[in-house]
Amino acid sequence: MNPHALPLDDFAAEVVDSLSQDPTPDEILVERVLVHRWAERDGTYDDLVAQRSQALAMLPGRQG
Repeated sequence: MNPHALPLDDFAAEVVDSLSQDPTPDEILVERVLVHRWAERDGTYDDLVAQRSQALAMLPGRQG
């Protein structure tokens, strides 16, 4: 289990809250994903990809 993952109850609450808005948003996004959603616009995309690549390289069985 990923300790950084959003707990399912919190995820569901955010999604239901978004779906309850009037009008319903065009995209249903939880708060934690917004940094990734807007990375290109905000100029942080390359850093996010580097961070993710580093994290993946540290998984058991991976050789970097």
